[in-house]
Amino acid sequence: ERKEKEEEARRRKEEAEAAEKAAREAASAASSAAAGPPDAMLAEVLEVPPVGVKAPPCALPLWCASPNRDDIVTPVELQRHMTGAATPKRILLGRRSWVLLGRRLQPPVPGQEPDVGLASPRASRAHALLLRNWQGKCFLMDLGSPNGTFLGVKKLPVKAPCEWPIGTAAYFADSTREVFQLHPV
Repeated sequence: ERKEKEEEARRRKEEAEAAEKAAREAASAASSAAAGPPDAMLAEVLEVPPVGVKAPPCALPLWCASPNRDDIVTPVELQRHMTGAATPKRILLGRRSWVLLGRRLQPPVPGQEPDVGLASPRASRAHALLLRNWQGKCFLMDLGSPNGTFLGVKKLPVKAPCEWPIGTAAYFADSTREVFQLHPV
């Protein structure tokens, strides 16, 4: 059992290192591509839609709130670095207080779709929440996914919001397909 735990820890460390490396390479490619035509960067932007009538998949912390533009300390966007892609996809959070990340259903079921679809087949349909406070600071919370949510090299505890530092790579179940980072706008 001890050897299994050591092997699992080694595998997680290797995945986290691979995720950080992929994020650095994608960020480097993105900065190189930024010198190109601006239309190329604009084509890769997704704006998270307003919540509307959609309910969160669990109770939200009391501090989770829609930030006002004037109160945001550091405006950020979410960037998705896909394996093999030259530029990251930019995901604008708008004034959302929470964003559901998860695997998309086939066929789509209205009202149950995640706000941001995850590429890994190992990801859960409701995998994690990105939470924001009134100052726009971001937190990540795993929703009990069997394959985990990782922030840097740390596997997040279930239903415990953890602060997501700007520039730190996060991945959901599997770092080989995509990693996400927060970047200042």
